[in-house]
Amino acid sequence: MKDHESSLGRSPGFAAESLVGVEARCGTLGRLLDSLTGLPDAVTASAAACALVASELADAGMVLAFRRNKGAKRPDIVLADYPAGIGLADIAGAETMSAAVPLREHDSGDAGTAILIAWRSRGDRRFSAEERELLVHVAPKFAPLCARLVADRGQPRTGILDPETGVWSLPPFLEQAARRFDRLDVEDSVGTMFAFGWVRCDGLAAPEASSIVVRNSVACLQEMLRPADLIGRIGPTRIGAWCDGIDHLIAAERGDRIVTKLDALLSGSSRHAAIGIATRWPQSGDDPATLLARARIGLEQARLAAATQAKPAVRIWQSSDR
Repeated sequence: MKDHESSLGRSPGFAAESLVGVEARCGTLGRLLDSLTGLPDAVTASAAACALVASELADAGMVLAFRRNKGAKRPDIVLADYPAGIGLADIAGAETMSAAVPLREHDSGDAGTAILIAWRSRGDRRFSAEERELLVHVAPKFAPLCARLVADRGQPRTGILDPETGVWSLPPFLEQAARRFDRLDVEDSVGTMFAFGWVRCDGLAAPEASSIVVRNSVACLQEMLRPADLIGRIGPTRIGAWCDGIDHLIAAERGDRIVTKLDALLSGSSRHAAIGIATRWPQSGDDPATLLARARIGLEQARLAAATQAKPAVRIWQSSDR
């Protein structure tokens, strides 16, 4: 619990100053969220609200979700999310925090509850006490939007493409990769999953990659990868790619070239790019989610190396990392 430990020994004055900072941020953020409430399209307004809160919580994703039954352990309907289309797919194993969105009984129409969830990709820093307080403060601002969305909650809202980058969102990215696996088995061919991310080396809580960096990096990947390769948005500051027909050695060579190019986009920013690699062998039975999880483990190792050495890093997942 790094965020709580780092606050030990601080003076009461620091706590008071921190509280004032949170209240000021909440006030400004609250006014912006209020301005979205009156937009005629509740879906667009809710997506914008999620993105707005995410921008205040560096490197975070947001999910506005609904539970039909108050006793349910997990929400079962996504009303809005950021990045769009990921929803609850990447929350397992991630750092999360949540706050209830107060709905009146006639707004929800049954015993359901609304919840606002913030998450960071596995390996990212933990949420601080100040960030948790901010989420609790802004969650009620989502109530009017929830009341409008909850009446039309028959199907989860999942986008095929990520609006910010134009590449696949996470669920269809995995679906597209799965379609290729049977053919690769028939052809006795390999394939490799990449996970791209960033890390700060200055210890600051500022974002590891802004939306501009993510978009420019996707454009860079589209230039460096083959047209047939799949690219997907797998997290707030995470990009994935699936490449048919290349093994871990070719992937490592390609990764070195890519990470150098991505790092050049961050020159002078105290940030560095990192890549995790996981190869699928024919007849292995590995599915896309398994390959992506392994590539993420490689990415965590690469991010640690990049932070320690202050330079970009590439790491290949191996069976010993299980």
